[in-house]
Amino acid sequence: MSALNLDKLLGSKSETLKQVIKYAFVGGVCTVLDFGLLYALTHFFGIYYILSSICSFTAGTILNYYLCTVWIFKVRTVENKKMEFFYYLIITAVGLGITTLVIWFFTEYYKLNFMVSKFVATFVTVWWNFAARKFFLHTIR
Repeated sequence: MSALNLDKLLGSKSETLKQVIKYAFVGGVCTVLDFGLLYALTHFFGIYYILSSICSFTAGTILNYYLCTVWIFKVRTVENKKMEFFYYLIITAVGLGITTLVIWFFTEYYKLNFMVSKFVATFVTVWWNFAARKFFLHTIR
């Protein structure tokens, strides 16, 4: 079953449920990119894990923005695309701050591998990102 057939499968189910399912799929794709790039930059190129995390998070965020705006969220509260992207960047910056702090904390204080810390950070950040984007950028007020 293709993720693109989700609308047919769920029929008249709530739009938010469809968005959550699509967001989970898109998030999975972007997470694979984020984790893969984090691992490659740190392990193969010797880049400090915090800097690698910032780069990989940014790459995943760019892909996520594109997929969210063309496939998941049809309602737009900000008509100006440049302003919408600016707001998206603010929400993302908070998410990046959360991610960086969680990775650093669990790696430095609990001595977890940076990839395990990234997993914890991802679990925390995904909820912030969905809720903030849905509320601030894609809900009619």
